[in-house]
Amino acid sequence: MASLLERLDKESPAQLQRRSKESLTWFRNRVRRIRTNSEQFYKQSDLQKSRRFLEGRMFTFFYDPKTKDKLPYYDTFPCVMIVETYGSGFLGLNLHYLPPRIRIRFLEKLFEYTNNEEFDETTRLRITWNLLSSVTKLRASRAAVKRYLYSHVEGSALLVEPKYWDIVSFLPTASFTGASMVDVYRDTRNKIDG
Repeated sequence: MASLLERLDKESPAQLQRRSKESLTWFRNRVRRIRTNSEQFYKQSDLQKSRRFLEGRMFTFFYDPKTKDKLPYYDTFPCVMIVETYGSGFLGLNLHYLPPRIRIRFLEKLFEYTNNEEFDETTRLRITWNLLSSVTKLRASRAAVKRYLYSHVEGSALLVEPKYWDIVSFLPTASFTGASMVDVYRDTRNKIDG
């Protein structure tokens, strides 16, 4: 699947500044036509597999929530930017909860909080819960922030290289149980506006 990611990376229009709103919109529109799902992406991916979650990095993985019987819906293949780690799990931003247009604006703002502009193996997102909850332009985090337990991650996670963050954010790999994507997005808009 890295070949898919590499192909999309190379297809990006040269006139667009990478990780700008225009570039994110282009990726969203281009990726919409790709036919894949979470299982296909995971099986075919050449991304590094990891059981170690690092703050400031993006991961995608299979997840079986401990409290799934109490949740109205949940994503079984989250695409998460890790905000903080703790003994039994981590806090992260699952980008799948954000409707694509909101996701574009959110990512554009989120990318302002990286430790460098290289988007290579040294790049990390420098965000904390305090920052997310206090900065108005990051209020979309209200709907995306989730806690995950290591013991409920199924198998190894895929560590998404920073150069692919924008592409993977828009791949059609969300796998919601308990509600349709339309219902999830409606609830997200209410959380952000409320």
